[in-house]
Amino acid sequence: MIFLAGIVLHAMLIAAPQRPVIEFRVTNAYVSYTAQETNMGSSVKTTVGRNDHLFIELLGSPEMQAKLVISATGFKTDKPMRDWSVKTLYLKSGQYPEITFEILKINGEPLSKVLHPLNKDMLLKADPRNETVDMLLPDKANAPLVLRVGGEELSVEGKLRNDILNAINADKGQIHLTGKLTVAGGSKDFDTAVSFQKIGNNEFALSTTIDAKFSDFGMSAPNLAWVIEVHNALVLKGYAVIQVLK
Repeated sequence: MIFLAGIVLHAMLIAAPQRPVIEFRVTNAYVSYTAQETNMGSSVKTTVGRNDHLFIELLGSPEMQAKLVISATGFKTDKPMRDWSVKTLYLKSGQYPEITFEILKINGEPLSKVLHPLNKDMLLKADPRNETVDMLLPDKANAPLVLRVGGEELSVEGKLRNDILNAINADKGQIHLTGKLTVAGGSKDFDTAVSFQKIGNNEFALSTTIDAKFSDFGMSAPNLAWVIEVHNALVLKGYAVIQVLK
C-alpha cells in the first residue's frame, strides 16, 4: 500500500503544472557621483567618481529591510590624490567605512508591505554579481511573485509585483523608491525611480539618479582658496546590467 501511494504521489507531482521561472544574474553594477569644479577661479570641470565595491543586504527581522551598501574607499576618478582626499577627508572612511541606501518605500508603499521573507530570520549579505536569482512568476491571478536568491525566498506583492510583471512584458518600466541615503554619518531621505530597459539580447539595464548636495549630509564641498572650488550640487547615479539566463 505504501509503495502504491508513493507511485500515485510521484505521478501527481509530474502532472502538476510548474510555475514559470526566469533565471537571471547581475553582470555589472556600480554607483557614481558627478561634481562640478571651478579651477583657478574661471574654468569649470566635471569630475566623475565611480565605485563598484558594493553589496546588497536583506534582513527579515524585526521587519523587512533592504539596503545597498557601498564601500567609502572605492570611488575612483582620474586623479589618485583626489580619491585619497574624498575617502579620507570628506567621506571619513576610517570612521564611516560604508555608505548605505536603505529602501523605505516602493511605489509609496512601505517595504514591509510589498516584500515578505518566507524565512523571518533571513540574513543575506552578498555581492549581487555573485548570485543567481530565480524569479517564480505567478501561476494564477493575484498570486504573489517569488524571488529566490542565496537560499532565501521573498514574496513580492502589491503594486511592485504588478510593475515587475508589466516591465517583463514590455521590456521596460519604472519602479519608484523612497530611501534613506547615509554618507559619513549624515542622512537624508530621497525619492527616485529605477528604470528598467532592454539593451540587447537577453540583457536589461537598471538605472537611477539622485540630485543631492554635500550639505544634505552635513558636509562642506571641498574648497582650496584661489585654486579649486567644488560646487555644492552632486548627481548620484546607480547602474546595473541584468542577464537573463533562461
